[in-house]
Amino acid sequence: MSSESKNDRTREAKSAARAKAAAMLEQQRRRERRKSLLTWVAVGVGVVLVGGVITGVVVANSNTTGKAAAAVPSSAPTTASGVDSAPPWNAPADPSARAKAAGLTMLSAEGTVEHIHSHLTVAVDGKAVTVPALLGIDEANASISPLHTHDTSGIVHIESPVKATFTLGQVFTEWDVALAAGKIGSYSAASGDTVTTFVDGKPVTGDPAAITLANHEDIDIVVTKAGETATAPAAFTWPAGY
Repeated sequence: MSSESKNDRTREAKSAARAKAAAMLEQQRRRERRKSLLTWVAVGVGVVLVGGVITGVVVANSNTTGKAAAAVPSSAPTTASGVDSAPPWNAPADPSARAKAAGLTMLSAEGTVEHIHSHLTVAVDGKAVTVPALLGIDEANASISPLHTHDTSGIVHIESPVKATFTLGQVFTEWDVALAAGKIGSYSAASGDTVTTFVDGKPVTGDPAAITLANHEDIDIVVTKAGETATAPAAFTWPAGY
């Protein structure tokens, strides 16, 4: 083999190595950016209460200091605004806007005063509908709603810097999916479907958007054809640490 060919192969090998190293570095940077967003460190919380109503919150972390934000409304809205369509229902493109629609303000860190978890499942005609990851989490702006999801397990995280009431309607508003009595997305009696809501395995009536989220609460929404009997799924098995 000529020396020129050897040199060409050497240059190609070095170029490939540099490209691989650059790709690995970029992958590492992405992991670090995600980690910095989802691993929150709250170093200060100030709360002003007037007559039992939350009027303001100060939240700070290692990246943002002294920013004030009203974390939750004085009374959680029970209605759920969102699209009237069939699944899949993906995570919305602008989580901050959806949190605002739910009456919630994005924070610079997860709160620690109210820290509970509920579980949500949705099934349509016997098929599970994925509850998406990153509801209420704005990765682009490194901000998070006190009500959010991290993954597709259906676990809804309530991590607020103040004690407050959160509702299922707020979850669906952040998800951008319509929810009301007898209705989810495009499914309702008008479409020839029945929407049944179960809480801890028991059917509940009324507007499911008004359901108050509680720790280890199991919420199931089941869509069946009119005349069919809906049954609650098996109880959710909570992972260790919850």
